[in-house]
Amino acid sequence: MLELLFIPEIILSIGIMVIILVDLFLQKYKYVSYYLIQTILIISAYHTFSDKLYPIYSAYELSEFTNIIKFILLLGSFIIFHYTYKHLSYLKTLRIEYFTISLLGIVGTMIMISANSLLMLYLGIELLSLSLYALIGFNKESSLSSEAAIKYYVLGAMSSGILLFGISLIYGFTGSINYFDIADSLNNININSVEYLGIIFGVIFITASLCFKFGAAPFHMWVPDIYQGSLISTTILLSTLPKIAVFIVFLKLYFIAFMDIKHIWSDVLIFVGMLSIIIGSIFALTQENIKRLLAYSAISNIGFIILAIGLVTNEGLQASLYYTIVYSLTALASFGIITHITANSHGIENISDLAGLAKTHPYFAILILITMLSAAGIPPLIGFHAKLMVIQALINSSYIAIALIVVLMTVISAYYYLKVIKTIYFDDRVELIATFSNNHLVLSINTVSLVLLGLFPYLVFNLTKYLTSLFSVISI
Repeated sequence: MLELLFIPEIILSIGIMVIILVDLFLQKYKYVSYYLIQTILIISAYHTFSDKLYPIYSAYELSEFTNIIKFILLLGSFIIFHYTYKHLSYLKTLRIEYFTISLLGIVGTMIMISANSLLMLYLGIELLSLSLYALIGFNKESSLSSEAAIKYYVLGAMSSGILLFGISLIYGFTGSINYFDIADSLNNININSVEYLGIIFGVIFITASLCFKFGAAPFHMWVPDIYQGSLISTTILLSTLPKIAVFIVFLKLYFIAFMDIKHIWSDVLIFVGMLSIIIGSIFALTQENIKRLLAYSAISNIGFIILAIGLVTNEGLQASLYYTIVYSLTALASFGIITHITANSHGIENISDLAGLAKTHPYFAILILITMLSAAGIPPLIGFHAKLMVIQALINSSYIAIALIVVLMTVISAYYYLKVIKTIYFDDRVELIATFSNNHLVLSINTVSLVLLGLFPYLVFNLTKYLTSLFSVISI
């Protein structure tokens, strides 16, 4: 049983308590606590490669598949904390509590990933949500931050209630909350019975709640306001780690527990995916605030992921996983760049704040150029391959009309990405843009990876293919 102490989420939980105690005595030396946090993340990531896997009461999965996903999460967290530390230090709002709350959220995402039970899933989601409530409202001096926190809290609580109601319906009509037991019940249930109808409603409620957590249309109303009101460091966290966790939840729920009713939820997910792509692409056209622009871009990108899942094919599954990894890398790079730049003694808010960046800081201009072109799906960058895989999966599944709409929306979305590039390279400004960090190594690696992985797309492709093979419960 001693080996259980080396489970990554256990290490993080113990680390949180240690960090809180250390910070009490070293409040004047916050860098010590920060480096301790990064060390804990490295130790946790190391133990994801453990050969000893221990399923706990069949409700919690500790497999090679979940461990690889957790390693990706921890690596992303390391990069996010690197950006966050420098950003909060510049704003003179550095508090170790920010990182401990973030670590609690990361533990929540890990619980969501390993959950094989609806109850365990609910606990993971709530732990993540409670952490995000605090992080969104962290900047107490900003009215936008307070408004965003209240809005997310109210809508998040409503979403959690809907999720719990859906879980209660599933439990009431199947007698179980375990994914595999639910699958067995659905396999043996009469499709004309009241129980079957109750399960359908339960799946609908759970889907609606997860779409809210994912930020997918038509439950996207919170995303632009939260992105705009939050600190940019919080926005990085919001746009990456929860998205990966919810994606894995989608896979395990629908491809294990609800696989026998795929003819119902697949059409729903395709509709949600299409709606997200259309709304995200069109509404982003009119945005002047850079964070709201990236928020609608996130909604559109999430649509690609959900659309590929809804195909219920191995090709679609691999395309969605590929897109999730690429989107996370791109979001890390784009928001990371923004954390390094300030205009008029404040952080970047509007697209116009980037005017003249190419003349004053050509290095950052090139980095933004790469991230925007990748997000737009311009070859040979990695974003092109991600969009192409989803479109190919649609065509191979005979969704020709939807594939054409996706291509059209991709062309439309290229406009607002190119608008940012145009502002950087062709617009002038009187005030100078400043940077507050000279340590660009991590940022450069993050951005250059979009180019290298675009030139060698088989690296991510082989990873997603391997992960798909590990997810062997799928019989499609």
